[in-house]
Amino acid sequence: MIINKYSGNIIISSAPGVISILLSFFSIPVYLKYLGFEEYGNFLILHILLSIVMVTNLNFGKIASIRIQKVSPNEKNSIVSTTLFFSIISSAIITLFLLGVYLIISKNNSSFTIYNYKIFFLTLFISNLYVTLENICKGIKHFFISSFSNLIFYSLSLSIPAAFLIMNSSKYSNVSSLFEISVYCKIISVFIIFLILIFKNYINQKIFSKTIIGDFISYAKWQTLSSAYIQVFDFFDKYLIKIFLGASSLSLYSIPQQIAGKLSVISEGMISVFLPRISSKQKFKVKYNIFNSNLYGFFYFVGLILIIINPYLDELLIWWLKDSSNLKLIYLLKIFLLISFYICITSLISTFIDTEYQSKKNFEIESLILIFFILGLFISVYFKNLNYFAFTIFIKAIFAFILKAYYIKKYILNFNIFLIKNIIFVMILISSIRDEFYFFYFLTFLLILICLIFWPKKLIKKEFFK
Repeated sequence: MIINKYSGNIIISSAPGVISILLSFFSIPVYLKYLGFEEYGNFLILHILLSIVMVTNLNFGKIASIRIQKVSPNEKNSIVSTTLFFSIISSAIITLFLLGVYLIISKNNSSFTIYNYKIFFLTLFISNLYVTLENICKGIKHFFISSFSNLIFYSLSLSIPAAFLIMNSSKYSNVSSLFEISVYCKIISVFIIFLILIFKNYINQKIFSKTIIGDFISYAKWQTLSSAYIQVFDFFDKYLIKIFLGASSLSLYSIPQQIAGKLSVISEGMISVFLPRISSKQKFKVKYNIFNSNLYGFFYFVGLILIIINPYLDELLIWWLKDSSNLKLIYLLKIFLLISFYICITSLISTFIDTEYQSKKNFEIESLILIFFILGLFISVYFKNLNYFAFTIFIKAIFAFILKAYYIKKYILNFNIFLIKNIIFVMILISSIRDEFYFFYFLTFLLILICLIFWPKKLIKKEFFK
C-alpha cells in the first residue's frame, strides 16, 4: 500500500519532532557533561517558563485555523490579517503586564530572579506571535512551512546551544549565553513565517473581520482557560520541583519526561492535518470516520512501538547516557512513556471537542480534574518524592482520557471495546514498570488478539493509504 496525501502531511508535520528526538539524543548528554544536572536544570526552567505562551497567546491562531475552513478565500485573508493584528496588540499588552509584575516581585524578593529578564520577556512576546503564526499556517494548510518553523523554534532552539558548548565550553558554559542562542533561533522562525505570509499575499489591510472577532469573543475565554489548565497540568509540577527539590531534581525529573514527551510529535502531526479537514466537514459520518481513523491509528501504531521497546529501555538508557544514567531515570522514563501516551490520545480528543465548538466542556472536565491534581502535588511536595509527582501526573492523564472519551463516546467506534483495549494496554506497561514480564507478555498476546478481532482495517486504510 502507498500512503496518500494526508499521511504525507502527517509525516511532514511530525518530522520536526522526529528530528528533535535525534537532536536530544545528541544534546542531552552534552549538557549533562558540561553543565551537570544543576545548571542544565536552570537552562531548562527558562524554556519551561516560556510555556506560559500557551495561555498568553489567547488561542487566537487556533480559533482562526478552525474558522478559516468555513469561509471564502477572500474572507480567509481578512481573518489572517485580523488574527495577526489582535495577536500583536494582545501579546504586547500581556508581555508588558507580566514584566511589570516581575519587576515588582523581584524588587521585593531578590531570590525571584530570571537570567537576563529583558531578553526573556522579549522572547515571551516573540513566542506569543509564533504560536499564532504556526496555527495560521496549519489552518491554511502550509504544513511544510509550519513544520520547518516548528523545528527551528522548538527543537533547534533547545538543542543547538549544545553545539556551541562543545566548540567553546568556557564562553558558553553559563545559562544566559546558551539561552541567547535559543532566542536567535526563535526570532528566525517567526521571521520566516511572516515573510511567507506576506509573499503569499495572506496579509492585507482588512484587520477587523467581524466573523473572527465574534469567534474570539465566544471561544477565546474557554480555550484560554483550558490552556491555563494545561499549563498547570504540564508545568506546575516542574516549578514545584525546582522550588522545593532543586535544579538537580528538576533535571532528573525532566530528562525522562522530555524523552517520553516526544511521542507528541505523532499526535500533533495528526492534529495539524485533521483539524482543518474536520473543521471543514459538516456531515456526522465524515467527521466520525476522520476522527476514528486518527484515534485508532495513533493507538495501534504508537502503542505497538511502546510495547516492543519497553523490555529494552533499561539497556538503551544506560548505553545512551552512560555515567549520567541511573535507576531513577529508568524508572521515571517508563512511567512517563505511559503518561505521554495518554496525554497524546487525550489531546486528539480535546481538539475534536474544540472543532465542535464545545471548548467549554474541555474546561469543565479539566476543572474537575484540577482539584485532585493539586491535592496530589501537595502530597508530593510534602514527601519530596519525585515518584509521587510522576504518579500524580499519571492519575491525572488517565482520568482526563476516560472523562473526555466518555463525553464523546458516540463519536468513538466500538467505544466499550476501545476502553477494554486501553485497560489492557495500561496493565501491560505497568507490569513492565514492575518488572513482571510473564504478565507483560501474556497481556500483550491478549491485546494483540483483541486488536486483530476488532481492527478497523477499512477505516484506517481509507484515511492513510491510496
